[in-house]
Amino acid sequence: PQETSARSLGRTIKSSKQYLQQVVAEYEALDRELPCIRKFSTPPATQPLCLCMETSEDFTHLEVLEALEAQLPGAMESGRVSSIRFENMNVICGTAGRRDRWLITVADFQTRSRLLRSGLSPRGLPHQLVRHDDLQLGDYRLHLRRLLV
Repeated sequence: PQETSARSLGRTIKSSKQYLQQVVAEYEALDRELPCIRKFSTPPATQPLCLCMETSEDFTHLEVLEALEAQLPGAMESGRVSSIRFENMNVICGTAGRRDRWLITVADFQTRSRLLRSGLSPRGLPHQLVRHDDLQLGDYRLHLRRLLV
């Protein structure tokens, strides 16, 4: 009986070890696949009037403002655009090689729709705008996937 228990214990330890090796391998594969994932302590709040321009170019706030003014003359003065904010994703994620984000908060859905259709062209370089909520949701899903592993 003791010998049988020892064998089943040996199998249990071996299968536990194999399972642990599998989990570690999955985690390492995820690290290679997704090396820089933004972490969240709570689900991100929705910001339906916030748009995002991802870029690897080093634009200034003035260049982004000028690109906005080309699409919406008097955008800031009229209040149709309430803020332009820069997010350095490499600092947030503690990595290198991520594209930076410019967050543009608008006053209404009509302005948001217009900018989503037109995009922006700082320094004449065309960039598509996307809803910031869509990007945040994607980042949050990756965060949850990492937590599950």
